[in-house]
Amino acid sequence: MINKKKWILIILLLISICVFGVFNLTPLNKIFIYLSLIFSTVGHGIFFLKRKVFPRNIRIWYYIGISLMIISILTAYTYYNQSFVSGFVANVDFYRVGSIVLFIYILVKYRVSFPLFFSLISKLGWILLFLMILMAITGFEFINESELTGKVIIVNVEIVSKNLINFIAIFWLAKFLQLTSYKYLLYSLLFFSANHYGEIQRFVLLVTMLIMGVGLFKYGSKKVNLKFIIPGIFTLFFIGVFLFNTSGGESILERFYEASKIFTNREDNINDISTSIRISETEFAIERFKLHPLFGNGYARASEVDKIYGEDTYFHVSDIGLFGILYVFGIIGIIVIMGQLNLLIHFLKLRLKNYYQFTFVLSLFFMMVFTLLTGSSINGFSTFFFYISLMRLTYIPIKKSQISGF
Repeated sequence: MINKKKWILIILLLISICVFGVFNLTPLNKIFIYLSLIFSTVGHGIFFLKRKVFPRNIRIWYYIGISLMIISILTAYTYYNQSFVSGFVANVDFYRVGSIVLFIYILVKYRVSFPLFFSLISKLGWILLFLMILMAITGFEFINESELTGKVIIVNVEIVSKNLINFIAIFWLAKFLQLTSYKYLLYSLLFFSANHYGEIQRFVLLVTMLIMGVGLFKYGSKKVNLKFIIPGIFTLFFIGVFLFNTSGGESILERFYEASKIFTNREDNINDISTSIRISETEFAIERFKLHPLFGNGYARASEVDKIYGEDTYFHVSDIGLFGILYVFGIIGIIVIMGQLNLLIHFLKLRLKNYYQFTFVLSLFFMMVFTLLTGSSINGFSTFFFYISLMRLTYIPIKKSQISGF
């Protein structure tokens, strides 16, 4: 028989799985979509009944998320005749901010501590990491067919969701920064490495290096920096030998070189398919942005993209970062991103007290840098809301007495 406390922890874990999209592109995804809708609906009800107990910053970003959802639905309906139902489906991630409200409510009402929550979610992270390692070793893959569009995708370790894995990697890095134990640095590197089991991901690798540098510069003590730099020098030496003296290393360098052509005058001579596609997607996004510059064009439902984009157009807003946000939300989207960046700068200036705060700030930093390439702070707004809500909760706790009457 599962007691009440365990049920509470299970619900928190399920909400986290929904927020991080752990089972995207898997047969379990449909179940978690329905669960997220249930959690979110309950959360919206809680918010409107007890919104005054939530810190002002959380309320503001909640309203921003809902407003973006409404703007996107209306613009896609106005310009492309996308139905309101399809519009809701296309913008469901904004609706999921309600599940974060439910998460906060449960965390406070039942006095679930951060240590207990992170202990639970890190165990899930280890299970997922083990499965990814197993997939990489065995070459396991499966076919995912969309019930809406009929599109078939071969899912392997390279494209499975790694949002939670990266969050746990940052958690271990934050713990290393405060406790200076090498085992936490090893755990962090092990989790970050999951991004590259299928193929070296150029941008993820660069962002990982950047976030480690920022973490050391901003929060690392002299002892931490020394413990990091000494093995780091040896690691860089062996990486250099691999990159410049092996065929695999030369292949990686060539991919970085091809990507750099975007910033040069040699775009017409790009041999990297991924880079070439992003250039064509950027051109498409800019053309549509010029048509609707203020509010953009809105998100399109997967089953209607051929009608909206055109059957011969390959376009995914998450492929081109800020240009994708310009397409979807126009100038309004860029204003929101500037507000997100301002909030990140504010958090970076704060005097952080523990590695949970480190985790939330560095995770937000990771997301905002990634936004340049994928627009993740808007495309994954519920995750952004998750980070800032828990960060605010570490500074402005909601008293249990304020919400116990619900």
